[in-house]
Amino acid sequence: MGTRNRRSNRPTGARMTGDAAHVWREMRALMLEKHDTRRAVADATGMSFLRAKLLTKLLTGDRTITELAEILASDAPYVSLNVRELEKRELVLRTEDPEDRRRRIIGLTDTGRLLAEKARAIADAPPPEFTTVSAEDLAHLRRILRLP
Repeated sequence: MGTRNRRSNRPTGARMTGDAAHVWREMRALMLEKHDTRRAVADATGMSFLRAKLLTKLLTGDRTITELAEILASDAPYVSLNVRELEKRELVLRTEDPEDRRRRIIGLTDTGRLLAEKARAIADAPPPEFTTVSAEDLAHLRRILRLP
């Protein structure tokens, strides 16, 4: 058995690292294997997860290609290519920026908004394993993850 910190009574050293690795491995499996929201979103929307994610990022308002690239941690040419494909499907519109005619503003069409909301609902739905977690445990998890 590993040693414990006298003040906190928490495991230290190898035991703590092993426990952390085990919990992380199980959380990762839950998120990426057992509850693959990326696949579910792609299947439900009929497009790649990135394109669906791009649509959801427009739910809060219109954006430029540069802003979308930053939000998506991607490069502008790749985002522009995906926006063109979404334009062809009439899910987004490009309009001229009234403050800078060289820039284009990307916004959702009504159909794009519906699809983005559908994608968001699927991605935000917690896995079944979370439905049995107590309010107290969820509060602990929020504290551990430093969530608001």
